[in-house]
Order: sequence, then C-alpha cells, then structure tokens
Amino acid sequence: MKQNFIVDSIIDSGLIEPQSAIVIGLSGGPDSLCLLHALAGIADMLDLGLFPVHVNHMLRPEAYREADHAADICDRLDLECKIFEAPCAEIAKELGVSTEEAGRNLRYQIYDEVASELEEQGIPRDRISIALGHNADDQAETVLFRLIRGTGPHGLAGIPPFRFSEKGYAIVRPLLEIGRKEIEAYIKENRLRPNIDKSNSESTYARNKIRNELIPYLEENYNPKIKEHLRRYAKLASIDDNLLNDIAFNEYKDNIYVDEENEKAVIDLSTIKDDPLPVTGRIVSLTFNMLGLENYVTFENISAVTDLIYSDNPSAGVDLPLGVRAYREYDKLIFSMGEVELRPDSSLQIHPQIIMMKDFVPDEDRPYAAFDFDKFSKEYPGRLGDLTLRTRREGDYLPMRKGSKKIQDLLVDSKVRKIARGSILMVCIDSEVMWILPSDEFAGAREKSKGRFSPKFHIDKTTKRVLFIELVESI
Repeated sequence: MKQNFIVDSIIDSGLIEPQSAIVIGLSGGPDSLCLLHALAGIADMLDLGLFPVHVNHMLRPEAYREADHAADICDRLDLECKIFEAPCAEIAKELGVSTEEAGRNLRYQIYDEVASELEEQGIPRDRISIALGHNADDQAETVLFRLIRGTGPHGLAGIPPFRFSEKGYAIVRPLLEIGRKEIEAYIKENRLRPNIDKSNSESTYARNKIRNELIPYLEENYNPKIKEHLRRYAKLASIDDNLLNDIAFNEYKDNIYVDEENEKAVIDLSTIKDDPLPVTGRIVSLTFNMLGLENYVTFENISAVTDLIYSDNPSAGVDLPLGVRAYREYDKLIFSMGEVELRPDSSLQIHPQIIMMKDFVPDEDRPYAAFDFDKFSKEYPGRLGDLTLRTRREGDYLPMRKGSKKIQDLLVDSKVRKIARGSILMVCIDSEVMWILPSDEFAGAREKSKGRFSPKFHIDKTTKRVLFIELVESI
C-alpha cells in the first residue's frame, strides 16, 4: 500500500516529466534510497534515464563502506552509480565554513557537473533534472530552524519543490509531500537496506537538535500536529513569497540601470516609491544580489536602504558593507561601488627563506608560497632581497604555463570587484608577480584560500633548495 502511495505521489507531484534524464543524489539513506527505488520502478513507463550520484564526504570511517553499499544498490537495479570523494573537513577549514555547509555546497557542485556531462552527451538541458530526497519532515524542520535562527517571509517558505541550480539545471524534490514514516514503511515493505548515518541521531548539529529534541518536545507538550502545521505554513508562505517575488522582479528589471564602467546601479524611484514595503524590500534584496552583497541581506541593511526610498530627504545616503554606498538623487536611488576604494592590509610583511628540500615541511594552516630557489637564482642572481610585497602597478604580469597575463586582466577574469583590485597584495620582483596573496575578493575557492602562483619556478623532482615565502605580522 505504501509503495503505491509513494509512487503515485511522485507522479502526481508533476516534478518528474517523461523522457527525462534524472541525476539522483544518493546518500544510500532511507530517503534517497526510497526515491531511487521508486523512480527505478516507473523508469520504463515514463522513459526515464536514471543517473545516481553518491558523494563520500570522507568524514567518518564507515563512509567508504556506505559508498560501496550505494554502488551495490545501484548494481541490483542495473544502474551505474557515480561515486565522488570530497575531503569535506579540509575544504570547510580552507573556506572557514562548517562541514555541514561545505558538504552541501560540494554535493550541489558535483550534481551540476554530472548534469553538464549529460548535456555534453547531447541530452537537452530542459530534459535534465537533479532529484533529491528531502521529505515532508525535512520541510517542517527547516521552517522551524529558520524561524529560530531569524528569517523573513522568503525563509519561512521552506524548501522549494522546484528551483534551478547554480548552473541552471532543474532541482526537484518529489518526496517533499511524503512523511518520514511513509518512507520508512516503503523501505520495510520493499525489504531495502539503507545506509544509516549514526550522526543523525546525535544532537551535534542545530538541525539534529531540532529533529531529535525540540520537535518531539513540542509534539508532546504543545501540539501533536506541529510538523503538519509547519508544512502547511511553508506552503502558504511559498505562495505569498512567489507572488511578491514576481511583482518585485518585474518592477526591478523595468526600473534599474547598471553603469558597469563606473560600477553604479541606478534605480528609478518614480514608480517604485509608491510600492508597498514588502515589494520594495525585495527590490533592494535583488539589487544586493546583483552587487555581490548577497551575504549582507540582513534586516538592518535592507531597512536602511528602504528608509532612503521613503525618505523626505532627496539627498540622503547610507554606507553599506564592502565599500558600497547607497544614496538618493531626488527620484533616483544610486548604489555606487567606486566611491570608497578598499585598501590593502598594511600590517603584513613577507619572510623569504631558503630551505633544503628534504627539510621542507610547511604549515598548511598558514598561507605560504614555495618555489625552486635555484631556478629563481639563475634568472635573478643575488636578488632575493629585491622581493617585495605590494599592490599592483602598471605593467605587472603573472607568468603562465604558456606566455603571461597582465594582472589587470587576471583580476577582471577572477571577478575581483573594481574597488577591491587595489587591495590585492602580491609578491613581486620588478614587474613579475610570483604570488598573488589569497583574498575573499576572488571568486574561486582556491584563490580565496591559497591565492595564485607563478608556475615559472615551480618545485619538481630536481629541486634541491626551496624558496619559502610566508607572511608575518609587522611589529
């Protein structure tokens, strides 16, 4: 009975279209296993191509056994499981985020990569979906988690059943209306053996505390139907959220002008200032996202800008994070990125050393650069003391494996904002750049944590002496 209920619910959701190629996020746990098994059961009927993907986060000793089990599950269903290994703890440390956030971001990047491979093989983009196993209980927990942490109406809409990934592929959640008990019954009825992540029963993470402690307490002491009510609230909030987003986006796209050369965004307030506050606030949020301020969409920042819109002062202004200033010019609201140029950290110095290769053991927790000293000395004999730490100058270039690249062009390609390019520090000798120091202004994760290095004096099997450059705080 549960089997038919779940299969019917997946079909009725309208999220699984016939003749689709579906990338399935498969942890091997009950939810994703239920999704995989149910989709395999209707694959012939709907002419579906199924492409399970398992990501081993390398966080627990049993993770490798779970990856093997996921592959065995797929073998029994006559499917090939793509298995990826990602050092989640290391990446989280490099990026300064939690392992939970790092793991989530890694999974979505990998799903996008697999979807891109399918498109390269000739499958139309609009026939490719990424299916994930979030269920109705996950929805309730998410709404409560966001409510406790602090969120607006958009956050209270919960997990969307459908959205686009960063690369534009459809992400669908066909189990979002199905509770955990129904999924467990399906697993039992079909005699499936899911992976069980023991960490889910531990209250280490805030979400686990909500699942294992808070919701049971609320069910017992306040409302036994709390999860159902939270899901219903999310559905109603989602309807309102989508309507407000549509209105705000139409107003936004019709009334904004972007001056890329001067790094300014100008919003015509002649019609927007008559909009209700919920719409105006979303227009400001959209502008924040466009300016790269998505991490600063807070109540305080949005309120500060909406106050400008409704202010009687035609020339009022407010300073925002990352050197952005928002100000009024009568019926125009201007976001300027260029009025305050970010400056480099003046407290840093470089400490070049020459170390024998056999003794070279760097501290991976600190930024450093390492080159073959003999290669460097051959081109710049006796000039170790001429290495300087500075910001860019006209004519600076970074050697590449083939040719070289102007620093100006490299910073533009790396999506470093114009106002921040003068804050990027580099280790140079004359106009040749050997190391561009790490900075949060870079778009790439590796550049954020390690920077960019010249390949010209790279270390190889012949290296005997290492030119080791580390950063020190000036006294």
